[in-house]
Order: sequence, then C-alpha cells, then structure tokens
Amino acid sequence: ALGEVLTEHGLQGTGAEEVFSVSVHKGLINQIEHLGRSFAAAETGHYNRVLPGDIVYTKSPTGDFPLGIIKQSKTSHEVIVSPLYGVFTPATHALGVILEALFESPIAVRNYLHPLVQKGAKNTIAITNRRFLEGKRHLPMDPAEQGAIAEVVQVSQAELTAIEAEIEALTRQKRGLMQKLLTGEWRVVVDSTSPSDPTRETTDAR
Repeated sequence: ALGEVLTEHGLQGTGAEEVFSVSVHKGLINQIEHLGRSFAAAETGHYNRVLPGDIVYTKSPTGDFPLGIIKQSKTSHEVIVSPLYGVFTPATHALGVILEALFESPIAVRNYLHPLVQKGAKNTIAITNRRFLEGKRHLPMDPAEQGAIAEVVQVSQAELTAIEAEIEALTRQKRGLMQKLLTGEWRVVVDSTSPSDPTRETTDAR
C-alpha cells in the first residue's frame, strides 16, 4: 500500500513560501510562471507545504488525467500548494522518483485511482488523503534497487529534456529563417546555368 511508503506530514505554509501549481508536463511549477498570475488566497497560512522530493496529488481533472495527477517536487526549496492537494513524503527520495515515473502514464493513474475515487454529480473528485494511500502497487523496497532504478529514470528524463530543448531551438531557428525569406530580408538566388550540368539548379540563400 502507498500508505506504507508515503507519509502525510501535514505541514502548512508560513506565508513566506512561493505558491506553486501542478502541471501535467512541467510538474510542480510557480503559479505565476505557469498561469500568468496568482490564484492563491490573500492568506496562505493554511496552504500545504511541499518539501523537496515530496509527492503531490492534485484532486482535479486535468486533460488525459480525469482523476487527477501525481507528481514529485523537484524544487530545491520548500513551496506551498492549494490545501486541496495531497502532499506526502516518500520513504526515500529514489522511491519518489519511481512513483512519479510510474504515474506519468494516464493508464497507470487511472488504474490506481479508479477503485478509490468517487465522482460527484458535477464531475468533482471525492477522495480523502487517507483513502489515496490505501491503493497498492508493486514497488521495489530494497533501497539499493530503488537508487539504481531512480538513476536510470533520471538519466532518461534528462536525455528527453535535452532532446525537447533541441527541438524547440530548431523550431525557433526555422521560424526565424522563414521570416527572413518571406519578408525578403534574405533572398534565394537560383542558378540554372551551371557549365558542368545545365539541368542542375543550385540554391544560395543570401
């Protein structure tokens, strides 16, 4: 049971922490950075405090996750989240990495939460934090094995992040090149009079 490897510490905000939200693709992220502005209450002393490495469960439908999403905090400092979120400390940081990797799959989240959640008339999700911890999953319990698996997960995630950054950079470069061509800032000269092959065309962007 997750209740054997996750502990709800129940810490609340002091008023000095940043307010974070949870994103499917970005995990825990500053609310203003993610949503453009803060939706937090004027007083945040009752907000749940999230420690580095904590597991956070959002109890609201989000895209492919109609029963909520489960993420690990990768921030190096303490933050706060809505009191509607469940916040839990894993037995080991590596186990938290493994749990987040497991619950990146919409199917895995649904299979875990579906027997535990009750849906309200307005599609609201009814589940207590205690109930959330009652579900069971096959997990490695040896700390050395946890560490080895977590290392593989983190290396793979770092590689994916690097690939995504490269794709984004190339996409921006392509947009910039097309803009220069379409506005005439750069011109394409087509030379079809090559003496070696009169049928060959060469393109030279200037």
